[in-house]
Amino acid sequence: MTIKAGRIEDFIGFSQFDSLKEFNGHIEQWMVKHKGAFSKGELVALKRLVRYSAKIPGVCNAKIGTLLKVIHEEYNGNGISRSTFKRMTLKAKELGILTIYETGRKKWLSDSQSLCV
Repeated sequence: MTIKAGRIEDFIGFSQFDSLKEFNGHIEQWMVKHKGAFSKGELVALKRLVRYSAKIPGVCNAKIGTLLKVIHEEYNGNGISRSTFKRMTLKAKELGILTIYETGRKKWLSDSQSLCV
């Protein structure tokens, strides 16, 4: 089954947290435990992903390209690569920090992803 890309409100069922406060508490615990597993660039990517996972605590449906663009702008043109972001997602997935659900467009499939932290 393919999950359709759409508004963030459509993904509320994927949240594992009752509040943003609970989500932030878990993020702090994960960072203390697993921060050393990530490179500097991967931590930048993870922190940006976390910031985009606040409206629905722990759920982000932004495209990787969107997150990379924001990181690039924040660091005045010195962002991170797509492969660094992908490495971060693989490491975080292996550590149990996030789950990745593939999503598709309404008319044809794409390689978009929704990430749940």
